[in-house]
Amino acid sequence: MAMQATALSAGDIMSPDLLTAYEGWTIHRLAEFFIKHQISAVPVIASDHELVGIVSVGDVFRFNHLEDSDKGAVLRNYYRDNTGQDINETDLRMWAKEADKNCTVHQIMTPEVISVEVTTPIKSVSAVLLEKHIHRVFVTENKIVVGVITAMDVLRSLQAA
Repeated sequence: MAMQATALSAGDIMSPDLLTAYEGWTIHRLAEFFIKHQISAVPVIASDHELVGIVSVGDVFRFNHLEDSDKGAVLRNYYRDNTGQDINETDLRMWAKEADKNCTVHQIMTPEVISVEVTTPIKSVSAVLLEKHIHRVFVTENKIVVGVITAMDVLRSLQAA
């Protein structure tokens, strides 16, 4: 006998097979990751596996099409944040030429992530998808991403009920 869809929680229908990117990866590494796995977006996790953002191919594209001077501003802020010092202009220009290898995912990701807890009822999951006009939501347990639910997963749960 199938569980009623209203009794299901996010943990019951989520896919635990989820690719993630680390916030410290270079943009170059991220781009290679997208190509290798033929995907267009991933959740971003910190070294402690806490969900901290989401990054997409569009974010990489926008960064790669910035002028070197704009990339330099991103790099200057990154350098200041990590060293507490400023970088000289000559070094900054050289660094900007290989910005995709010097900037990290953290610098281009979107820090606002829509997620639900593993215990969230499916009805609430579907409400989030509708209200936010999104096709997927990440599932967390104690701020650690443990899965993903797509709109199709919600529909399948209704079909199985």
